[in-house]
Amino acid sequence: MKYKIYLATILLLVIVGLFLFKYKNNNKIIVDQIQTNQSEEPTPTKAEPIVFTQEQLNDYYQTTKNPFVLHIRKALNGYLSGTNVGMDSPDLVIEKDEIDGSPTGLSSFDKDYYKSKFIVFMMNDSIAGGKFIRIIFQDKPDKVFIAWVYKLAGGEYDFRGFSQDSAYTEEKMEEVQVLYKTILEDKLHAI
Repeated sequence: MKYKIYLATILLLVIVGLFLFKYKNNNKIIVDQIQTNQSEEPTPTKAEPIVFTQEQLNDYYQTTKNPFVLHIRKALNGYLSGTNVGMDSPDLVIEKDEIDGSPTGLSSFDKDYYKSKFIVFMMNDSIAGGKFIRIIFQDKPDKVFIAWVYKLAGGEYDFRGFSQDSAYTEEKMEEVQVLYKTILEDKLHAI
């Protein structure tokens, strides 16, 4: 008797699992068909600059004083001067490379980027420690770069990596330039 109940329970679970699997895949197919069967090109919408409140701007201004962010400028200035101040392993940070189709290393890009002030576009914790800080240079706002800054045990900061965020295509960058115009043109709070 216990064997029949056990077998019936397993059979019921298998049927429910197959039903859920088929239901989930059917919904996925419908969504994919909706996305791929659209014959019309979407009409582009004209982006308007974001109007930031004073509170939002004040929060942003605090970000520009963050020691992780300020260390990026220190390391970029060190790279430009040839001293590589702010980089414990300059060869790893400077050397040209490519990861997942994205150029990496300071030498992969024109030094004119680094001479320009930059704005902080986004800041996230790195799973390996430190912060990933996405920046845009004001004089050449055509790319988003990712700077990895790490805080060492002694309290010092280390510039550990630099790459282009290839998710931001030319079209996306045109939109970013419009949306974030206020911050991109703010020379007083740029780093």
